[in-house]
Amino acid sequence: MQFKLIFVILNLLSTLAFAEETNLFQVNYLTQSNDSLHSLQKKPDTKIYAGMNKEKDNIRMLEDGYDLMGTSAFQGPFTEPNQALKHAQSIEADVVLVYDRKINEMTRTERLRQIHAEMKKNSKSEKNSVIEVSEADLQDKNSKFDFYATYWAKLPQPILGLHVIKLIKKNSDTKEKKEEAGLKVIAVIKDSPAFKSGIQKGDVILVLNDVNTESPEEFAKSVFKQQGNKVKIKYARDNEEKVVVTELNRR
Repeated sequence: MQFKLIFVILNLLSTLAFAEETNLFQVNYLTQSNDSLHSLQKKPDTKIYAGMNKEKDNIRMLEDGYDLMGTSAFQGPFTEPNQALKHAQSIEADVVLVYDRKINEMTRTERLRQIHAEMKKNSKSEKNSVIEVSEADLQDKNSKFDFYATYWAKLPQPILGLHVIKLIKKNSDTKEKKEEAGLKVIAVIKDSPAFKSGIQKGDVILVLNDVNTESPEEFAKSVFKQQGNKVKIKYARDNEEKVVVTELNRR
């Protein structure tokens, strides 16, 4: 019986230790791109920032020359952002952006009323209407948060400097999906050949060296083959077609 009790205690301690060591940002991490993407630095000085707007932040990071390594998303009690930094360091990310939102919001006034009700219930005297509380008492111990983190690696010098996607238009009546011509630019890397040539976010790339752009993958392969050369790019902006010639970087 004594050995059984000792085993149960040791098992409980082991479970508690594991729970303390569990990094929820790591457990809930999903790779966005290939696993080989990581910082170009041997020992990256990983930075952590509070994210403000996911969509705008993603575009800003792409424009600054970063690529998305992966994301973490989970709900639960408050988790220190430092855990996101630790995971970012373990996967050799240059930057991690952390977003948190309280789900079951309880105001300080509501929490104070809750404390007052609890103390009144446990107090023998109903005359005690004055209570002393600390800042820690005012924290909602049952609060839950929605956490989200994005992990980024700095890319080498871009050959062209465009992030593009294939647009698919859906007919609201027939539900039929149809691919639109060209590739829409979602971000232009600062100081890249594309940036210097005047191409902007929202433009639609139509032709690269007289070859129609069919998919982001094929477009990337064509750009890679032409590195170091001058290329002609036809694109559309506000239904007006334009043509630019720019010299690509070489890696």
